[in-house]
Amino acid sequence: MNFLSSRQNSADDAEQQECETGLLYKSPIDLLSSGSLVKICAPMVRYSGLAFRCLVRKYGCDLAFTPMIVANSFIQSVKARDNDFLTNAYDRPLVVQFAASNTEDLTSAAKIIAPYSDGVDLNCGCPQRWALQEGYGAKLIRNPDLMADMISETRRQIADESFTISVKIRIHDNLR
Repeated sequence: MNFLSSRQNSADDAEQQECETGLLYKSPIDLLSSGSLVKICAPMVRYSGLAFRCLVRKYGCDLAFTPMIVANSFIQSVKARDNDFLTNAYDRPLVVQFAASNTEDLTSAAKIIAPYSDGVDLNCGCPQRWALQEGYGAKLIRNPDLMADMISETRRQIADESFTISVKIRIHDNLR
């Protein structure tokens, strides 16, 4: 079953929703502005898939991220989407992390997952050689104009103000 058909709540459900445990979940913005401690499961390569996110939520995780998904593969291939992004009605709030090297890929990927998640995160921190060669991850940190365009255009095309758009960065040695 692909992620599109596994979603049990309608795309119009922008309000808090009931979770498997009977608790209401809040949007990432509401969580982070609540003044309370927020337990976040950061994106982890090969680990933060749906099964792991369900497990950490069972132990009190408030907000979870998917592993990094390569945006251009995601938008071009249904098989990539079905492989890389699995969720269910209880996997909320959820932020989907993308690796993208251009505005169109990030915006297109964000529009695909917007009905099934609570935000996107642009990875501008991955130091892996393959990511740098493709123009992803830490490579973007050296191009702030492109980063700004990617974020502002994604925000412009996704009208839901509660849908978050964030950026993961990494402090480089020369910035300490």
